[in-house]
Amino acid sequence: MKPLEKKLIWIEICGKALPLYVAGNVADLIGDPADPDQVPCWAEVWPAARGLAAYFLQGPLLDGKTVLELGAGVGLPGVICGLRGAAVTFSDFQPRALSLCEANARLHRLDRCRPLLADWRSYSCSERFDLVLASDIAYEPRLLPFLKAVLLRAVKPGGSIYFSHPGRPVTFSFIQDLQTTGTFSEERFLIPVTVPEDPIRSSYKINIHRLQWNPEEKQHD
Repeated sequence: MKPLEKKLIWIEICGKALPLYVAGNVADLIGDPADPDQVPCWAEVWPAARGLAAYFLQGPLLDGKTVLELGAGVGLPGVICGLRGAAVTFSDFQPRALSLCEANARLHRLDRCRPLLADWRSYSCSERFDLVLASDIAYEPRLLPFLKAVLLRAVKPGGSIYFSHPGRPVTFSFIQDLQTTGTFSEERFLIPVTVPEDPIRSSYKINIHRLQWNPEEKQHD
């Protein structure tokens, strides 16, 4: 496997321009188009990642919090959480994605970040986190049972799972199903996102769901 070619771009979040590394040529990374595992969705910055990044950039500081970004790709939401004071674990099943996350953490001088190479289908990390980020990753039906199991074992009691997506029905259904497995309180937000470099569609309304896990409440029922 040859080294990943990367390029530096600038992303505007809440009126601030942030530098970020992405894959230099996404087309070169495509393997068998019939195999979803070989489609390099991880190599770009998607609107839902911009929306989740904006949500955290406008929110409170995260000093002392631990964050897991699942399906991190280039790691934009995780980077923002790191800039807000959190210790961040970037997780992906693609080593090249994690190399971009690490490059972006170095770019922003974040020293409390680490990579976690993990596939949801064989996830073995036993650590739990205060915040678990799921930015537009709940859309592939064949993977949703595995993702559900990972989320439930990754979030701390009292911790929160954050979903972002551009209004996918499958994601709404998945979140509703996840809430039947335990006691969650939910908050929803809509974040406007502009992607000026996209000639086809430049404006999005990104759905943000914050699910706080409160297992102690179930014991009192």
